[in-house]
Amino acid sequence: MTKTKLGIYQAIAMVVTVMISHIILNLPNHLLSETGPSTILNLIYIFVITFVIFYAVTKVFELFPNQDIIDICEYTSGKTVKNIFSIGIIVYLLIISAFVIRIFAGSLVLIYFPNIDIGIVILIFIAITAILNIFGLKTISRSALIILPVILITMVTIFVSSGSDFVYQRAFPILGYGAYETFILGLGNIFAFSSLFIIELIPPLLGESKDLKKIAIVSLIVYGIYLILGVIALLFLFPSITEISNTLSIYILARRVNFGDFIQRIDAVFILIWIISIFSYLSIVMYFILNTFKKITNIKHKKPMVFCFCSILFVISMIPSNISNIRFFENTFYRYASIIFVFFICSAILITGYIKKKRELKKGENSLEKAS
Repeated sequence: MTKTKLGIYQAIAMVVTVMISHIILNLPNHLLSETGPSTILNLIYIFVITFVIFYAVTKVFELFPNQDIIDICEYTSGKTVKNIFSIGIIVYLLIISAFVIRIFAGSLVLIYFPNIDIGIVILIFIAITAILNIFGLKTISRSALIILPVILITMVTIFVSSGSDFVYQRAFPILGYGAYETFILGLGNIFAFSSLFIIELIPPLLGESKDLKKIAIVSLIVYGIYLILGVIALLFLFPSITEISNTLSIYILARRVNFGDFIQRIDAVFILIWIISIFSYLSIVMYFILNTFKKITNIKHKKPMVFCFCSILFVISMIPSNISNIRFFENTFYRYASIIFVFFICSAILITGYIKKKRELKKGENSLEKAS
């Protein structure tokens, strides 16, 4: 699709933008609803497990320089399985991004534009997504590199400014609903790190394949810190998670930011930044959808693909008829599909590829020894 190669900072910006967009939505309060006061401890525990998993993932990719998980799937199982897996990636990314835009657009309509049809708001987001993808990877990556520091700064501002109102006693009991719920049932919260899956699609786009490990580690650490900060802010500020379940949790935090009488409605500035962030998120995810489709079909002209998949994205995002459908998606599909697809299916492909590659390398070494 493009010969543009990503530098390490551009790649990190793209990965972190995709991951951190879920914090802008309702991920922190969803986690709190699962594990309560022990969510902070649970996230540290989950972070360590995810770090080990994706460190191992980068070790696998060292055996497959400039290849992504789709290439590894073809190597291990053949073209037919590769095509099925690629379709699975496209469907997964389309559904996740469709609900991201629906949740965010719905919140915008609820907060600022009650007289505007939600379909129009979604259409604007998708139109910007299409335009960015027509311009290509260079525009998408540079946009992410510019907007990400602004997003991170605004989130730190929100968390720090809320600190004076924290009630630290809400972190107790530290094991929340119990050790079993925190460390065994709480393993399900690993879905919060599933968006790191983008790492497995990015190797062919890198200028240096050896940079993948740095990108994965830095992205995971940045995201982990901000996710824990988001959970801390919500946990220490609100006595009940039901108080913030009907809109963007981070917006509720932003409303509490106060810089005196001279600066009013600073939350509107934050919303504008988050809108740009969602633009960036959608354009990045759409790029990988298009790139995956190209791997199946070898289509050379991308404009028809852009319009086609953006239309599909719009249709899927309009499917939920009410908030209960969206809550059902958050509590079922997003959670369980992410765990199954990212941490089981993708891991199985990588493990199989690693074993097969190691055997081939060992056979090659044995052949050389015999020849000598």
